[in-house]
Amino acid sequence: MARINLSLNFYTQWYWKIDLYNLMHFLGLRADPHAQYEIRAYAEAMLGTMQRWVPSAYAAFLEYRMNAASISATGLKVIQRMLAGETVEQKDSGLSPREWRELMAVLGR
Repeated sequence: MARINLSLNFYTQWYWKIDLYNLMHFLGLRADPHAQYEIRAYAEAMLGTMQRWVPSAYAAFLEYRMNAASISATGLKVIQRMLAGETVEQKDSGLSPREWRELMAVLGR
């Protein structure tokens, strides 16, 4: 049996089929700022292709997925309390300190 060892600087070429919904899910995960740099670079290139291929879907993807915020049910209750004029602090919000910081960042506070 022959064994070929390739170093990490070799890239692989492949062909695959995917529907637009699953492509957007894939790109949402891979283009996330928390993703590894190399896969983000591929995702950015794929997003460029998506922008040229389906510009309306690309714009909606950016608006509703990539540049959107996801808020938990508890976070939503905190926002509703704030909108009602209540002063809400982290300790009585039901959110962990990390969740509180993330919610305040989303709200720009």
